[in-house]
Amino acid sequence: MKNKILSGCLMAASMFLASSCSDFLTEDPKGRLTPESFYTNQNEVDMAVYALYAKVQAYQCNSNPMISYCQGDDVTSTTGSNKAAYLSADAFESPTDTKGLEDGWKRMYHIILVANDIIDNAPQSGISQENLNIAMGQAYYWRAYAYYTLVRLFGPLPINLHNEPDNNTTPLTSVEDVYKQIVEDLDNAEKCNLPAKYTQSPQAIDGQNLYVSQQAVKSTLAAVYMSMAGYPLNKTEYYQKAAQKAKEVIDGVENGTYDHGLLSDWKEVYSYGNNHHYETILGIDYNSTTGGWTEGDSQLSSCHQLNSLQGWGDFIPERKFWFNYPEGPRKDAVFAKQLRTSNGTLVDWWATQDGKPYDGTNAVVSDYRPMYVAFTVNDGPAAAPYDYTQPFWGGMCINKRHQLIRYSEVLLWYAESAARANMDLTGAKNALKQVRQRAYADVSKVTEVDNMSAEQLAEAAYQEHGYEVGGYVLAMVTRRSDEFRMNRLKENYDYRSGAQDLILVPKGTVTHSMDNEGKAFTYNLQEDLVLKENMSVTAPWNDVKSIYQDYPPKEVEKNPNLQR
Repeated sequence: MKNKILSGCLMAASMFLASSCSDFLTEDPKGRLTPESFYTNQNEVDMAVYALYAKVQAYQCNSNPMISYCQGDDVTSTTGSNKAAYLSADAFESPTDTKGLEDGWKRMYHIILVANDIIDNAPQSGISQENLNIAMGQAYYWRAYAYYTLVRLFGPLPINLHNEPDNNTTPLTSVEDVYKQIVEDLDNAEKCNLPAKYTQSPQAIDGQNLYVSQQAVKSTLAAVYMSMAGYPLNKTEYYQKAAQKAKEVIDGVENGTYDHGLLSDWKEVYSYGNNHHYETILGIDYNSTTGGWTEGDSQLSSCHQLNSLQGWGDFIPERKFWFNYPEGPRKDAVFAKQLRTSNGTLVDWWATQDGKPYDGTNAVVSDYRPMYVAFTVNDGPAAAPYDYTQPFWGGMCINKRHQLIRYSEVLLWYAESAARANMDLTGAKNALKQVRQRAYADVSKVTEVDNMSAEQLAEAAYQEHGYEVGGYVLAMVTRRSDEFRMNRLKENYDYRSGAQDLILVPKGTVTHSMDNEGKAFTYNLQEDLVLKENMSVTAPWNDVKSIYQDYPPKEVEKNPNLQR
């Protein structure tokens, strides 16, 4: 968490927790730190919570744990380099490079181990009930978050609640029972009566919460209930529960209990100059000293930039998603309107060097794709949203906040779940309209909501959430998560293995560009630009095995119960 958490505290807490999860606890520790000797005062409980947040930072400090989200229709990856794992997820095949599986699994269980330690031992510390509630609430929440992330990617899981050595024999818990544990943990976090607004460092910074708040817990419960209503449990009665929890957050915002709302301008959502804004209900903060390549440094600035524009190209747009993305202020903020090459030339992403159709070699920007700019910042003082016309910073580590839940998402979760439960359609429509008013320049996109049926409203809110988090693989509920819940991932497979013959840019379209002397030039496309994702999807569709990720091979070697 920011540099306001002392590195010495993190180091000491990490040393303690590394020891506390070891088998030596069943032996004579001979002076080593143990839960019995550590949790004795407020300072030590704080250190344990800091260590928990260090593991939360580690979860998203680089792109590996998010590789699986390339199954979604919004992101793919560049070819070559070290991108085999990303492209395997894109193609719904078992990867030969398993770094995404290994890190996605390992880092979540690291969070669980530290959370377990706090839950089992903090109550003996003798600290005030208020401070104990805060520590326990953080631990219950992040344990639930970890299992919620894992169950949507891997399905049945080995459940660990007490860090007891099991000799790698823990059986798998069913998806339904994993969700029961998630809800139980979130219920416990809610009973901790966490503050709506923290005021002290390191629990808050720049007037915004860094620790989990009561509204973050409620928002997460809404998302979890929606997941339980969809695939694979299909317990549709949970849409009503989801709507009720989302409505509690909305009511709290409207009556002033919760200090959140929609930013008036969409470009401020990803603005580095507005790093801690009130739309974020839950985020992960990173160090202010960039470039250390530690678990506390976010490396996402390079992950979203195109490979040919100084980036890594880990998560770049699928062309069909860009094509279908509604025009308006949101699209202008999510994608770079034009791309700036190294010599200062501004070009449309589909521009070619000779004005002729793309032949695989003549693109001005070799990736031949648009670019997400959520983590792109301009070179120099970053006091404003990213400006695509100006040079951008090509560094690899940045302390830009990861936004796991935003208020716009809660509005859309309410709109969809209330519509699917056929309750309060007027309020559900109002929630969708609030999001659309900011996202679209076309007012008809707002007014048309009034005439939607419940079914149309639910689908519109579902699609709108996909646009709100498009390309943002750091969200708690990504585009892939939505498609998983609605059991629509096979549609992505079918498209990627199909003809992909949609016309992306029609013949005769005038392409506007600018040379490195600042002179504008145009040319007309001589042929239709046909949409191709340039991927080869050959693996057969295998239902559950295609939808869920493989269990990490290293974990399967240790625990033979990890079989599908």
